Amino acid sequence: MSPASLLPDVDCIVVNRDGGESLFAAIRSIQAQIGVDLSIVIVDNASRPAELERIALEAPAVRLVTFSRNLGFAAAANEGIARTRAPFVLLVNNDAVLAPDYAARLAARLALDTRLAAAQGVILAAGKTTVDTAGLLWNDRGEAIPVFAGSDVSRVPSEAFEVTGVSATAALFRREAFADLSLDGRVFDDRFFAYYEDVDLSLRLFREGWRFACDPGAIAWHEGSRTGRRTPFRRGIWTARNRWRTLFANFEPRFLVRHLPKLLRADLAHAKKLGVRGTILPLLVWPRILADALHSRGGSRRLSDWPSVERRDAAVATWA
Repeated sequence: MSPASLLPDVDCIVVNRDGGESLFAAIRSIQAQIGVDLSIVIVDNASRPAELERIALEAPAVRLVTFSRNLGFAAAANEGIARTRAPFVLLVNNDAVLAPDYAARLAARLALDTRLAAAQGVILAAGKTTVDTAGLLWNDRGEAIPVFAGSDVSRVPSEAFEVTGVSATAALFRREAFADLSLDGRVFDDRFFAYYEDVDLSLRLFREGWRFACDPGAIAWHEGSRTGRRTPFRRGIWTARNRWRTLFANFEPRFLVRHLPKLLRADLAHAKKLGVRGTILPLLVWPRILADALHSRGGSRRLSDWPSVERRDAAVATWA
C-alpha cells in the first residue's frame, strides 16, 4: 500500500513496438485507473522515433525504456519487471483498453485470496461483446485454450472463477509469486519471442502451488495482434514451437509420450488451417522442437497431468 493514499501500489508495464493510436488509447485507459496508486513503464522494442517523441510529449509521466532492436515480448516484459518494485505488476498489451476499475478489482481479488499468483478480467474483442479471453484452461491435446473465446459476454459467470492461467494481454500479478521461479533473475523465458510466454509462466507458477482467477467484473477490450493477422504463417511457427517448448519444460517426459498422438493431432489441425503452406510447417518447426527437448529447462515438480482448477464453475466446465 502507498503510505500517502493507502491504495494498492501497482506498476503497469506495457511492451510496445509501433503501437500507433492503439498505444495511446491504452495509455489513456491506464492513466484513468481508479482505486490504485499506479505507475506506468513502457518498454519499447525499437519503435519509430516519431512514436517515441509523441510518448514523451503526450505522456510525460510515463517512464520510457527504449531498445534499439526488437527483443520480443518476454524479454521486454522482463526488463520492465526488473525496473519496478511495486507489490503488484499489471501487464497490459499496447492494443488493450481497460475499464477504469480494472486494476482495482484485480488487486482486491488478489488481496482476498492469497493462493492467487495472478488474476485477469474478461477481455473482449475491441468494440464488441465477444469474449477474447477470460483466462486459460488446458484441453487433453496439450493446448492452453482461452476461456469463453468467441462467446458472447453474457455466457460468462457473474462471480469470479478459477482458471489454470492468465493471458498477459491484461493481467495483474503478485510480485511475491515471481520469487520462486525466476530464470537467472528473469520472470518470463526470454526464448519466447512471441506467443505462449504467458502460458509457460502460468505453468511454472502452477507448479509452485500458485493459482489463478478471472474476475468478470473487470472488463478490458483487445484489438488483437496486427502482426499475427498480417503473417499467420509466422505466427503458426512461433505458436507451434513455443507450445512444444512449454510442454517439454513443464511436463514429465513419460506423460508427454503417453499423450503424444493427441499432441501431434493438435499440430496437424493447426497446420491444416494454414492451407498448402501448412504442409511444410512440421519441417520448419520440428528441428527446433527436438533441440529444445534435448536442452529443456526442466527443474523440479514437473507436471504429470494437465492442470485443473480446484473449484470449477459449472458454466466454465460446460464451456471447456
